[in-house]
Amino acid sequence: MRDFNPSRRFVVTGALALLALPGAALAQADRHIVCAGADVTEIVAELAGVEAIRGVDTTSHLPPEVRKLPSIGYLRQISAEGILSLRPDILIANRDLGPVNAIEQMRSAGVRIEIIDFPLSAEGMMAKVRHIGGLLAREKQAERLAATVAAGTADLARRLEGITRRPTIGFIRGLDGGTPLAGGRMGLVDATYALAGGSNAFGDFTLFKPVSREALAASPPDFIVADEGSVAAAGGADAFIDQLGLTAAFAGHPERLVAADLAILFGFGPSGVKEITALARKLHPDRFVG
Repeated sequence: MRDFNPSRRFVVTGALALLALPGAALAQADRHIVCAGADVTEIVAELAGVEAIRGVDTTSHLPPEVRKLPSIGYLRQISAEGILSLRPDILIANRDLGPVNAIEQMRSAGVRIEIIDFPLSAEGMMAKVRHIGGLLAREKQAERLAATVAAGTADLARRLEGITRRPTIGFIRGLDGGTPLAGGRMGLVDATYALAGGSNAFGDFTLFKPVSREALAASPPDFIVADEGSVAAAGGADAFIDQLGLTAAFAGHPERLVAADLAILFGFGPSGVKEITALARKLHPDRFVG
């Protein structure tokens, strides 16, 4: 799980990225791509096919076939040597790519690197799809995918129009030695909550902070978001809730625990629209009747 505190160095965004490197669109026959970031990998696979991808980072889960590809390591701790061994035409990555020395090493070796950094919004998701489509010379496919994203986000916005209450959501990264580790203010997290019609229960701190079971029980969020792997490792939803000290507070309301693939939920990729909509459905069930 990444820390959602992206480094902004070496970022070339939007249309400027197309001017920063020679030969903006990749030739169809010369496409050897390495991807870093769940959102980027999903978009590239959708537009160019999994067969065009030579390696991915460990946050990349979709489509499932990419999990069989060579790994370049964790998004923020990539292996320059591993990437160079794949001899890519291009590395396409989201804003969290790191560390800086690995990026510098790859640039020095002549690897073309595209960092994808667009606003954390519905419009930003569509712009991201179109930009990657331009890089891959897959503009028509990108327009179709962007239209799907647009339809999903528009339907969500329509359903949530005029809401007067935004339920609080607490992001629990996991249990650190039995102590819940909570996620505070982070761009991707807060933007996801905003689209889903919620608010951050831990907005008084940034990044991650241990919180006691007693503190959670004394002021329980309306909902808890947690990684599905962490919930499974704890022994299931009931066991996870109990370890948070929220059994009494959540009694009779199992829907208040939302177990999700966080790389997708907070990733602002195409599948993220479905995950955010699923979260919104739990926060505002009355808006999804009929």
